[in-house]
Amino acid sequence: MSFQEKSAIIMTAALTAVYGTYFAVVIRWLANAPADDIVYQPLMVVATIPLAIFAAVSHIIIAIANPKAADAYDERDRLIDLKGERVGGYVLAVGVFAGLVLTMFEVPYFYIANALLAGWVLAEIITGTTKVVLYRRGA
Repeated sequence: MSFQEKSAIIMTAALTAVYGTYFAVVIRWLANAPADDIVYQPLMVVATIPLAIFAAVSHIIIAIANPKAADAYDERDRLIDLKGERVGGYVLAVGVFAGLVLTMFEVPYFYIANALLAGWVLAEIITGTTKVVLYRRGA
């Protein structure tokens, strides 16, 4: 398994775990209070800290385990990266469009911010998943 494939697996799992927890907490808050009363911004900022720490530590570990693979990046890796980013880009575009539509309808900021965050997170998860699938298929 290449460094890039391991990286895609790690980041996809980390994004799913961290932001899955974030959205679970936010949805629970929304069930108990109106959107305008929810102070979600600190949690949104704080959610990035464990993600950044986990990403850095895990990449250091896989690079130490196989230092030569960490520097290897061939044409296949570039093509898989481009294909994964293209698919994720479509998802991101839909998420941004949803955020714009919510803005035009002047819904509370809570929904706009979380729709944009969900679009970004979903795009990154789809990107990583696409890359892993392409690596596994031998693309």
